[in-house]
Amino acid sequence: MLVKSVLILSTVLLSSDAAFVDTLKKCGKNDGECHREMIQNVLKEASKPGIQELNIPPFDPVVLKDVSIPILNVVDLELADGVVRGMRNCVVNSFVTAMEKGKASMDITCDLVVKGKYKAFSNSPLVKSVLGADKLRGDGNAKLKIEQLNVKFDFHFFIEERDGETYIKCKDKKLDYKYEVKGKVVFAADHLYLDDKDASEVIVNLLNQNWRLVVESAGQQLMGRAMDRIKVFFTSFFGSVPTKYYIIDDLTPYVK
Repeated sequence: MLVKSVLILSTVLLSSDAAFVDTLKKCGKNDGECHREMIQNVLKEASKPGIQELNIPPFDPVVLKDVSIPILNVVDLELADGVVRGMRNCVVNSFVTAMEKGKASMDITCDLVVKGKYKAFSNSPLVKSVLGADKLRGDGNAKLKIEQLNVKFDFHFFIEERDGETYIKCKDKKLDYKYEVKGKVVFAADHLYLDDKDASEVIVNLLNQNWRLVVESAGQQLMGRAMDRIKVFFTSFFGSVPTKYYIIDDLTPYVK
């Protein structure tokens, strides 16, 4: 019975692998528009569940653990247990590949929601001068809604050959990106206090009125964690799926 169960499970896993890779859109090596459509479909279909059979972790939600975020160098905020949702519905605006240079660029726009447990503290003189209290503290639930986050990536890669198959191998530490919020950012939080008085509404309103300044000072920490997950996703995908399933051309001349 055990042997039979293992055989059935193995058959299911192998069938799942084949079904997934066989649905990928096949493109010319530098056909950017075709690559854009293929990546868009992968994000939509594979980001939420991940692809366990290929050891590709889920992409939506992105889990954030113990992220320290200085806000305007005034408030120390720690997101102890958070998630970022919305990656699955990101829109891939463009994807440009230069196989000869080992480089690809992607432009993507997302509406994201960050939720989690937070702690915050500040006894900065600015709290006294601006808010009229000796200290600010918080310990509760926070939510951050980011509308139209536009991110531009540059990937660097090389072609490697394993067991007669070619794969795209992403270079370590070579995911460059820059981002811009083209919509707006909306904050929500509870249990925010000025001294011993609940001032959640006052502080949240202040954050929402000055969201651009907050994003400039704190956005890099959140983006860094999210980009790490994006790197893992794409490195796993391209490193696990032979190029023959999504590129028509023979890439053996590019093998290094």
